[in-house]
Amino acid sequence: MPTCSATAFTQIFHRAVCFCCVVAALALLIPQSAHAEFHFQRNAEDEISAADRQLAAEITEFLDEYAKAYNNQDYRTVKAMWLDDGNPIYMAEEVPFPLYGKKRLDNYFNPVPGRRILDGIDNRYSQVRAKYVAANIAVATYRLDYDIKLVGMNAAHGWDRIMAVFVETSDGWKLSAYAEAPQGPATMVRKMMKKHPAETEDEKAAYATTSATIKALSEKGVSEGFDDFLEARKDIEPTH
Repeated sequence: MPTCSATAFTQIFHRAVCFCCVVAALALLIPQSAHAEFHFQRNAEDEISAADRQLAAEITEFLDEYAKAYNNQDYRTVKAMWLDDGNPIYMAEEVPFPLYGKKRLDNYFNPVPGRRILDGIDNRYSQVRAKYVAANIAVATYRLDYDIKLVGMNAAHGWDRIMAVFVETSDGWKLSAYAEAPQGPATMVRKMMKKHPAETEDEKAAYATTSATIKALSEKGVSEGFDDFLEARKDIEPTH
């Protein structure tokens, strides 16, 4: 959740806060049996090779340095940790389109000169997994947890899942592409509510109102012709 211009950053932050509020009741809408986590084996063990473990350790070391620069709002160093090929890709969850190219990336990270936007941001990366897709190219997934405080606003917390592409150069690993991949709203909210359940009647009412709103919007958003789509496939059995 990097810093950009004051106006854009404020808009981005408001969207993020609204998103968190809006999704805060989706867990009430979905039966437990429908949650995605029930669609895979909870106890299945991951197979991680020694090479992948070493790669993950290297990417973790990179991310530790990246977080240090980011949390100090040292965007010059942050941008220097990206591959200098002129064509980075950055997909932030709060921006409605992917950002391509150095100019876009510079604009996204560029704070307003002489104007303080953040009191502070604390990014923390964890759960790093990685694999090589070519001799010097790796894809990694990891988790981002952050606490952020904009000037004049209350501090807020959020988290995200990340998938990124890294290129190994003579100067070490460099970022080339980055995408934030939030969990589905129902899953995300269920975790939020479990961690911070409603304690007051006002909070319970707010959850209920949000739940009703999300339900209405979700139902209104169903594509025209979906009933026909379902009807044509009602006898299909999954193949494995």
